[in-house]
Amino acid sequence: MNNQFLRRASSVILAILLYIYLGYQIYNAHYEPVQTETVSYASTSDTVQVNGTAIRKERPITAQVNGILTYVINDGGKVGVGGKVAQIYANAQSAAVHQELENLDSQISELKKLSTPGDTYAANPDSIGKQINLKLTEVLFNLNAGETAKLSNARNDLLYLMNERQIVTNRSVNFSARIAALQAKRAALAASAGAATGSITAPASGYFIRSTDGYESVFDYNNVLSLTPAALEASLKKGSVPQNEAIGKICENFDWYFAFVIPGNQIVKFRLGNKVTINFPFASSEAVPATVVAVNQPNKDSEAVVVLESNFMNSSIASMRNAAAQIQIGQYSGIRVSQKAVHFATVTKTVKDKNNKMFTVKKEVKGVYTMRGSELVFKQIFPLLSTGDYVICDADPPKDELMTASTVKLFDEVVIEGTDLYDGKVVK
Repeated sequence: MNNQFLRRASSVILAILLYIYLGYQIYNAHYEPVQTETVSYASTSDTVQVNGTAIRKERPITAQVNGILTYVINDGGKVGVGGKVAQIYANAQSAAVHQELENLDSQISELKKLSTPGDTYAANPDSIGKQINLKLTEVLFNLNAGETAKLSNARNDLLYLMNERQIVTNRSVNFSARIAALQAKRAALAASAGAATGSITAPASGYFIRSTDGYESVFDYNNVLSLTPAALEASLKKGSVPQNEAIGKICENFDWYFAFVIPGNQIVKFRLGNKVTINFPFASSEAVPATVVAVNQPNKDSEAVVVLESNFMNSSIASMRNAAAQIQIGQYSGIRVSQKAVHFATVTKTVKDKNNKMFTVKKEVKGVYTMRGSELVFKQIFPLLSTGDYVICDADPPKDELMTASTVKLFDEVVIEGTDLYDGKVVK
């Protein structure tokens, strides 16, 4: 009886031990003391979101108009002093006829340009495709915004680009019949056109802008570089000052400014003289090149006004005043590492001084733990750009600043999860 009990007890104990052993093997097979990921190469831009104000040297054009006013220059178009910016017609019918004549002249000119060998035949189809996408975005934006005048111009530009793509992709296109039809239509229309009863000229050279918003006299163009956060806010609160009988304005200086307020901790991103790119997602489909010309911070803990200068102009930007913008400060390329992989460690390095004597340098540096077989190796990193999720690291840092044998390299396996990490640790 006792022997039978002992045999059963032994069987149970052996079964339990076997289950424990099998469980341990299964756990050991799936347990990872560290988690890793493979680093990759990436390019990204450092972008700051702001709300700012366009400031130009503007002179309103005032005139008493007895009749129907039609513009002969688009927003953002250049004009010399005394140049004609608008014409006055006795009635709406005469004005409409002359606008149609201008539209026909524009179509004829563009079709003739497409029919003439030159840059069109050397154009890149991919480049034209990108321009078509940008122009299509502009058409949709103007359509949603109800900007009928801008919509017409954008539509004509889009049509031109689509015709140009047909030519560069070797499709047989002959515009002769279309040009002849437009010329015949123009001749018939011109015969019934009445003469203008008057015209309005530019009082100065510069960019012409068809509208006024009342802020022309609010901002002092000559003192923009000394703007403070308080002064900019006060000017905006002052509000617009209506311009009586204004039919447009001249931006007398081709250089204009975009000013905005940033928190004090973002000042390091803007250095005087640095080149940046401005994107106005709700105003223009084109990127605007600019230069940082002023960074004004009243004290070290306060906000600051950043002033950017540009001479790039188009019809959308010409009429823009207050706008949301994305400031692209720089483009960075390097090794992309997860923020979860970044650690600090104290490392030592033996170096030679100028007398060829050896001495030891000890320093705390930022780096990552990489896998070399089953061993952890700490590698110093040199961040170019840090975000909440990842770090772009210099792939070829200065050798005299490198405290470890090497920096992180493409395809390295870096540890993103683990405990008690140190250089030389052996893990499974």
